[in-house]
Amino acid sequence: MARTATSARAEFLAGCRDEAPLLLGAVPFGMIYGIAALSAGIPAWLAQLASAVVFAGAAQLVIVQMLAAGAGFVPIALTSGLLNLRHVLYSASMAEYVRHLPRRWRLLLAYLLTDEAYAVAVLHYQRREPAPTAPAGSSGSGGGRDTASAASAEPGPKAASIASVAPAGDADTPAHEDLRHWYFLGAGFTLWAGWQLATAAGLLFGATIPAEWELDFAVPLTFIALLTLLLRERAGQAAALVAGLGALAFAALPYKLGLVAAILLGLAAGAWTVRRLERAR
Repeated sequence: MARTATSARAEFLAGCRDEAPLLLGAVPFGMIYGIAALSAGIPAWLAQLASAVVFAGAAQLVIVQMLAAGAGFVPIALTSGLLNLRHVLYSASMAEYVRHLPRRWRLLLAYLLTDEAYAVAVLHYQRREPAPTAPAGSSGSGGGRDTASAASAEPGPKAASIASVAPAGDADTPAHEDLRHWYFLGAGFTLWAGWQLATAAGLLFGATIPAEWELDFAVPLTFIALLTLLLRERAGQAAALVAGLGALAFAALPYKLGLVAAILLGLAAGAWTVRRLERAR
C-alpha cells in the first residue's frame, strides 16, 4: 500500500512538473480573459466562477468578446459549444487509456481535459505499450469493475465525455495497477490552478497592466506551442492544415463564426484521414 501511494504521488508530481512550462502561455491567456470579462461588464465574482466551473479558456474568451459585441444567447451558446467540439476528439483519444478507471475518476479527468493537459498526458501514455486486459473484478488504486461507457460531460460548454473503448496500462503492469491517471490528474490540476490564479490576477490587476506588454499575443502563442507537440500524426496534420485554411477563408464572418466553420472543417478532415488510413492497413 505504501509503495502504491508513493508511486501515485510520483506520477502526480511528474504530471505537475511536465505541465508547468505550459503555464507560461496559459497565465497571460487567463489574465486576458479576466480583463476582457470586466470590460464586457461581467461581475468579477461571476467571471471567476466561470473559470472554475466552465474551465474552457478559448470558449470563455470568445463568450466575453461576443457579450461585449452585443451578441445574443443563441449565437453565444452555439459558438462556444462548437468551439469545444475538439474535446470530443481528445476524449476519444484518451478513452483507451482510462476505461479501466472507476466512473468518479473518469468524471474528474473529463473535467480537467483541456488542450494543454491533453497534450502532456497523451504523450505520457503513448510512451508505454498498452497492457493486457485486467481480470474481471480486479481492484486496485487505479482500477475497479466500472466499465460503463462514456463518462458524463464536464460542466459548462466544454461538453467532452471520455468514452470507454479499451483498457490500457504499462507493458508490465496490469490495467488495474496502472497509475498513469495520477499523472493526468497532476497535469490537469496544475493547469486548472494556474488558470484560476491567472483569472484572479486579470480581475485584480488588469487595469494596471501596461498596454505595451501585448498580452494578447499569448493566446495564439499558446496554441502554436501545443501544435508542435501534437502534429505527429497524419490525421492531426490534416486537421490543422484544413482548419488553418478555413480560418483564413472565413475570417470575415461575424461573431467569430469563421472560427467555428474552421473547427468543423478541421474535425471533418481529421476524421476522414483516420478512416482512410484504417482502410489502407
